[in-house]
Amino acid sequence: APVLAAAGGRGPGGVAGQVLHGGGACANSGNRWFDKTLQFIVGEDGTCGVVYDPAVIDGAVVAEMVDHALEY
Repeated sequence: APVLAAAGGRGPGGVAGQVLHGGGACANSGNRWFDKTLQFIVGEDGTCGVVYDPAVIDGAVVAEMVDHALEY
C-alpha cells in the first residue's frame, strides 16, 4: 500500500524519518531491514536515500555507488 504522508512532509524532517525508520509502525517501518549492511530507499513520491552500517562498509564506497546510481 502507499506510504502514509510524513508529518514533516518532504522537508528535511519528513524525509529523514522515512529514510531512517520508515515513519513508524503504522507507516512503512515494516519495509526496513535494520540488520542489513546497505539499504536503498526509494519512495513513491520521489524521496530517496541510502542507509548503511559504517562499521561494515566505508562511506566513500557508498558515496561512489550513490553517485553512480544518480548519474545513470
